[in-house]
Amino acid sequence: MGAVTGAVLTASVLVFAPATAASAHDYLVSSTPAANATVTSALPRVTLVFDDVVLDENGRGALVQVTDASGRNYEAGCAEVQGRDVSVPVALGAAGGYRVTWQIVSADGHPVSASIQFAYHGPAAGQGHAGPLTKCGTKVQAPAAQGPGASAPTASGISTTTLIVLIVAGAVVLLVLVAVVLIVLLAGRRRGAARP
Repeated sequence: MGAVTGAVLTASVLVFAPATAASAHDYLVSSTPAANATVTSALPRVTLVFDDVVLDENGRGALVQVTDASGRNYEAGCAEVQGRDVSVPVALGAAGGYRVTWQIVSADGHPVSASIQFAYHGPAAGQGHAGPLTKCGTKVQAPAAQGPGASAPTASGISTTTLIVLIVAGAVVLLVLVAVVLIVLLAGRRRGAARP
């Protein structure tokens, strides 16, 4: 019976260890403007709020870019990190759809990138510029926007893809656990049958 208990404990560690590691990366909790929101007043700044502290890396820990449908950039300065908040000044142009794309250094030291979209129908404050501001760093390459139909983080902060991988890994571990239990039980029966 001790072997069965050991197998159960080992399987439990294997199932839950990947989930802990996967949920360690920072994820977006809220933003101003919110994802898929429509903004009708002036918007001087875009702010992103994460679930944990974002590493500043001496002022180079976060890159945020705000672009329109044509790809023009509207950041008026570099991103600033204050604890869990990352913000960037903007001078938005004509009404239309905009995308906020970011790359941050998570509290666990790993880079995280993603994007959201919003619609802007406020007063034009700028005409944008071609490409990101070079003083702020290189262009951010983010996964698909967290808009309609996109793979957004779940309530626990784990992306849908990661969740599927964890479920498959858990199923494999469960099958191994069942096989171990069956082997231990069969071995116990053979020993019992062999006794006079």
